[in-house]
Amino acid sequence: MIRAKRLAAAFLVAAATLAAAAPLRVTGQLLDYQKGFVFFTTGDGFRVAPAAPVLDLKTGVAAGRAPAPRDWARVTFDATGTVTELELSKAPLPPEGDFEAARRFAIALSPTTANPDLAPATPGPNGVVRTYSGIPVLVTFKVQVPPSTPLTASIYIATDQSAWNPQAMRMQRVDALHFQITRRINSGTHFQYLYTRGSLDTQERAQNGLQRDPRTVLLTDADVRTVSDNVYSWADEASGAALPMPQQIPTPFNPAPFPNLPAGVPTPHR
Repeated sequence: MIRAKRLAAAFLVAAATLAAAAPLRVTGQLLDYQKGFVFFTTGDGFRVAPAAPVLDLKTGVAAGRAPAPRDWARVTFDATGTVTELELSKAPLPPEGDFEAARRFAIALSPTTANPDLAPATPGPNGVVRTYSGIPVLVTFKVQVPPSTPLTASIYIATDQSAWNPQAMRMQRVDALHFQITRRINSGTHFQYLYTRGSLDTQERAQNGLQRDPRTVLLTDADVRTVSDNVYSWADEASGAALPMPQQIPTPFNPAPFPNLPAGVPTPHR
């Protein structure tokens, strides 16, 4: 009797070992396949190994194409919860495996990564709470340039993210002394920048006329953000040179820059 129980226990252990060693497979319809992940219409997504073969389920040979939405697929997981093989079919496949089990299997073996949306808030200056979830923020940069700026000059923003390309972001003219540009930038982005007139020889200078340190901006969670700056002088300006008076010209942001013209005098055009 004892021997029989021992044999039964040994059989159960062997069966469990074989079951654990057997590859886990599931079938379903694909929703998307991108950036190293495969997504099913069930809402499940799994990481795909970089060298995972993509096969034709019917022939067993390489499919010769990437998985596409609405394909049917059978995926195989390895011992780390990563997809190591995809077998594609245009025809619906009978259910195989259990997505809930696959989900538990993959999640249990995947590395833990903090969800930025659930990260604790970071206290900022004066007790202001800042959060950085990576959401897109609509950021508008506005700058006032010195009166010495040539009327025909274009203003750019150079950043450390663009290897200090002096023409990385071209700004739009608002009037003779003001420019702006709007971009979508993810919150949590921290970068340095300087204003230029299109070359390293024409980048902005500090208020004392010397080379200035780069400006910095750190974007926190928000729908919109406005960054306003002043440029005091340009690197190519001669020291002590007379500053010309600014000239007004119409722009889409300021179509009538001459509000005091006598009646009947036409507004100058660009």
